[in-house]
Amino acid sequence: MIIYTIVVTYNAMRKQWIDRCISSLHASTVPTEILVVDNCSTDGTRSYVPETYPDVIWLPQEKNLGFGQANNLGINYALKHQADYVLLLNQDAAISSEAIEKMLAVSDGKSLLSPIHLNGDGSRLDFDFKYSLTRSDNSLFDDLLTGKVLQNSYITGEICAACWFIPVQLLLTIGGFNPLFYHYSEDNNYYYRTVYHHVKTIVVPQAKMYHDRLMYGNEQAYNHKLVYRDLLLHATNINLGLTKRLFESVRTLLRCYVYMLPRRQYRCGTYIAAVWKLLLQARRIKASRKAEKKNGHTWLQL
Repeated sequence: MIIYTIVVTYNAMRKQWIDRCISSLHASTVPTEILVVDNCSTDGTRSYVPETYPDVIWLPQEKNLGFGQANNLGINYALKHQADYVLLLNQDAAISSEAIEKMLAVSDGKSLLSPIHLNGDGSRLDFDFKYSLTRSDNSLFDDLLTGKVLQNSYITGEICAACWFIPVQLLLTIGGFNPLFYHYSEDNNYYYRTVYHHVKTIVVPQAKMYHDRLMYGNEQAYNHKLVYRDLLLHATNINLGLTKRLFESVRTLLRCYVYMLPRRQYRCGTYIAAVWKLLLQARRIKASRKAEKKNGHTWLQL
């Protein structure tokens, strides 16, 4: 069983994130090849990682490719080196020693798997993960609240890509991350594609991941181009027809306007620019939808 763990770094020296991340992978009960794709860090990460961890496969980039495309590079490398599974792990995250073992034990070889996402010190659930569980079939909540013995796995809805355990068969069916998304929303688009291709997302309660963030990691980066990203998500969602996409786009514009108005963060020009940019991307979006409806290693260069 060959498992590659892909860690995308950008200025990962903060709070010793990279040390905790790589150390947790070294402690895994199931061995994994560690591959770090660096998005042109400027804080010493580029010298620290290869010098401190010579066993790590080091792929430094000369520009910031964003989360999705940097992961695609790592996924390509893993597939070309006969990987059976790929684990995506954020630089500000760490896994419990038995996490890979527990996920591997319940894997059917075609579903997307995830551990429980906890906060940095493991004292509570990760902020975003709590909302992910509300999209599950609720049996996990039922078992927790009624004191039943937890199952080994539960089918759930969309889960943040801070820690995904992906069988190669899934990658060869759905592919990698859509290059239309630069930073944030790549995993939302990917989840929509799993739904279209009838791929299940499974959470494994006995597997744990610790995500050292408050909400969105970098809130400033998250809010940057938020309106455009949300519109792009609807436009590329292959589960929606044209009418539904237009409806969701209008609703997104209204929601963003109401949410951001008290903060005075966005002006009217922001919304006009977002719509205009989306229109300029119309051809690429159409090609994207066509490509993602097909089975195959979309967005991966194999």
